[in-house]
Amino acid sequence: MEKIMGNSKVKISNVCYFITGISIILIIAILSNYFSDMKHTSQEIKKEIQITGARIASEYIYDFFEGRKASLSLLGKCLAGLETNNSKLMEEQLSAEAGLFDSIAVVDKDGSFVYGYGTCDIEDFKKESGFEQAAEGSCTISEELISCQDGEPGLMIYAPVIDAGGEVKSVLAASLLESTLTSYMENNVTGHGIFAAVMNNRGRIMYGSSSIYEVIGKTGSSFFSFIKACKVYTENSGTDYLQSSIHNREEIFLEFAYGGDKFVSACMPLEVNDCYVVYIANADNSGIGSKIASASNSLLLKLLMADLVVIFGILFYHINGRAKVIKILDNYGVIDRQEGAVLFEYIFSPKKRIDISGDFSHVVGKNFFPLVGEAVYDVYEYVHEDDSSIRGRLHEFFDSEEEVFSSEVRILDQNGDYGWYRLTGTMFRDSDGNCERFVGKVVNANKQISMEKNLVQRAENDLLTGVLNKKTIEAKIAEQLKDKHEGRNYIFFMVDLDNFKNVNDTLGHIYGDKAIADTAGALTEIFHSNAFIGRLGGDEFAVCAVYDAFDEESLMEFIIKNAEKVCEANRREYSDGANTVKISSSVGISIGPKDGRDFELLYKKADEALYNSKKTGKNKFTVYGTGNNND
Repeated sequence: MEKIMGNSKVKISNVCYFITGISIILIIAILSNYFSDMKHTSQEIKKEIQITGARIASEYIYDFFEGRKASLSLLGKCLAGLETNNSKLMEEQLSAEAGLFDSIAVVDKDGSFVYGYGTCDIEDFKKESGFEQAAEGSCTISEELISCQDGEPGLMIYAPVIDAGGEVKSVLAASLLESTLTSYMENNVTGHGIFAAVMNNRGRIMYGSSSIYEVIGKTGSSFFSFIKACKVYTENSGTDYLQSSIHNREEIFLEFAYGGDKFVSACMPLEVNDCYVVYIANADNSGIGSKIASASNSLLLKLLMADLVVIFGILFYHINGRAKVIKILDNYGVIDRQEGAVLFEYIFSPKKRIDISGDFSHVVGKNFFPLVGEAVYDVYEYVHEDDSSIRGRLHEFFDSEEEVFSSEVRILDQNGDYGWYRLTGTMFRDSDGNCERFVGKVVNANKQISMEKNLVQRAENDLLTGVLNKKTIEAKIAEQLKDKHEGRNYIFFMVDLDNFKNVNDTLGHIYGDKAIADTAGALTEIFHSNAFIGRLGGDEFAVCAVYDAFDEESLMEFIIKNAEKVCEANRREYSDGANTVKISSSVGISIGPKDGRDFELLYKKADEALYNSKKTGKNKFTVYGTGNNND
């Protein structure tokens, strides 16, 4: 019996030892693979997030400067028709852009100051880089910081003011002080533990977040000098490598230690004066804290308990490791913390899926759960119908080889109104070029884009009436006439007020301006939104309406009906209490493509028809080549 029990003990002991041995081997294998994988994953995550963060920072800064250049160029168009001695209108136009620049000056082509808004210390603009290019017709940004206001350095943006003949009349010079640039970087690019700066192609730091000078500033203003003073972990990354990479406009990733702290850095090309964005973040490179305990082989129970401790240790380490990865993602996810911005990820396979990170309720009034399959397209319900083309543009981008997407779109908010948002993102593809995931952001840009749209409207519209100016309506009609849609007619109405000179001579220019504005209002009310309405000059207007006619009879019916409305609406009288002046209008009409496929020809024939209306009694219309009028 004892022998049997002894044998049983031996067998049970052997089985336990065997199980324990296998467990230890598996644990060692799991630990080895796990730590190797964690190390590799951690390095890849750091590099990918840092590069992505630098790329997004580069996009933010590029959008900032492109927006300022566009605004200044549009302001130049608005000033093209103004005389420089009209200080009231000059101040009105320049002050409208005060929120975008620290100062704006109108400068003669010889470099002398003409008129300004805000303070600028520059005496001779002609000596500054970028001015000559603007005087030749290009919008430029100065390459270096210069003393702009009370000794504070800044960048200058120059844009030409071009007259109707295409000649540069003067130059707009706007400043962005270093404090303004720093503030923008801190509000839109950096975050806790994240520093950013812009350096030129020689490695000199030009401007950046104030926190970056606490690190780099100790070694001077050169990024190269700073890296020389650091302990760099990335292989083959000396000064020669940095200079060569910058010369070739390549992305740069570095891991280094300085002053007892460890950092990761990405340098990204910035399409502004061949500069680079330097994007630095604190790195958490703490070692593994868990250790596998060992137990005495003499006691099977203790060994099994040790196995359990190790297993629970692995579980604890895994959870702790995941927390560190999440912390890394949180530290580097600077876009998640932008005011009014939402980060999202579009995954392409195995099934289309959109994951949204952040609070989306401040945009549309509700938060989205992950959208999968057909539900992905539900997001387009919140897009303005005039911007629905963004769906097609996104799919074109997905099918292309481009990496970065940027567009503007109006989104329905929780109050039922549409606001402007800027949608940007980066595409990640596999080795075969197939789309894997699209990481993007939606950021509120309503104020800036609305301001830009307002500038465009001011540049294209007549200041007195609000309808299109002569240059814009000519361009739009010429572009529309290129369409060769069969059965489509382009009806060109020329409208000229009768007896308008008497309004000015008898009642004064205030009543004359009112007569012109009333005519524009009448034309706007008569014609649909698909018609172009413009003021050609003085009391002369043009309308180009599109009409798809099935036959000649319906076409003439449309023309006559609208021409009669125009004549009726412009039969008005104006009185200052003592004198009364009656006006009417004469109308000349040509039809494209029958009468021509270019603006000049339609204008000429409509002008002949208008002359006929004037000559035969006024207060009437004439259709060119048909004899149709309202006699």
